[in-house]
Amino acid sequence: MERFKTASLVAASGLIVALLSVASPVGAHSTGIHDNCTNLNNRWSHGVGLRGAVDKTAGVRVTNFHRNGDAYRLADKHNGGLDRDNDGIACEKR
Repeated sequence: MERFKTASLVAASGLIVALLSVASPVGAHSTGIHDNCTNLNNRWSHGVGLRGAVDKTAGVRVTNFHRNGDAYRLADKHNGGLDRDNDGIACEKR
């Protein structure tokens, strides 16, 4: 009977490990800052973009975004949705 309890416990713990690995796959990461525009704007309040980027808008353009190509490319690689208008500026706001 003791062996049955031990085997059941081992099987249950294996199932828990399997479920956790599905919920959080190995290799998956989150830097936090690039998860969404709210997080990115906490770091760079007007967004981050390439040096020569020009805001695409019909109104007043955002010009005071943080210019850093490496940071922009990292943000775009992590979450391509941060630059929805593809103007080279992620999460721009006034």
